[in-house]
Amino acid sequence: MKRLDRLSRLGLPVVAAVLLTGCGLRQSDVIEAGGPATVTVFPDAEQRQILFFVSSEGRLTPVAGGVFVDREGEYDGKVPGETALMMLLAGPSAKARAAGLHTELPRSAGHIEMESGTDQVLVRVPVAVRRLGKTAVRQLVCTAAYAEGGDGTAEVTVAGDDGRLPPAHCDA
Repeated sequence: MKRLDRLSRLGLPVVAAVLLTGCGLRQSDVIEAGGPATVTVFPDAEQRQILFFVSSEGRLTPVAGGVFVDREGEYDGKVPGETALMMLLAGPSAKARAAGLHTELPRSAGHIEMESGTDQVLVRVPVAVRRLGKTAVRQLVCTAAYAEGGDGTAEVTVAGDDGRLPPAHCDA
């Protein structure tokens, strides 16, 4: 019996050592496997229209699909960039407002023009752009940068009733 006690006392550290050393896998360095995974949220180019409104915390928030309203009511599909900017100036829909979204842009029903190049967009809006706050300008820049299936990387120049702003990129 004493011998069994002694063996069990000796065997316990051996078992513990085996368990603590693992199963024979060697330690290795970190293996680089490329950048982070990306997910295509709107795989169909017809569904990539995005408007940027402001959350209750003051953050720029992208809104897509039928959450915004055009002059005729709810809208679900692809719209030209000029129409997207008109919708942005009209403000968020009742659903978006209920979700805490608002706009920093003044309401305007005037004519909007948008000219797109390879990596540049010029937006002409019927408001005094030099008086707009930083968030309002970002709303225009980001909506224009993503308009008509854009990927958000375009350089956007905003022009208004009182002149032009310096070119900017979407930093949403």
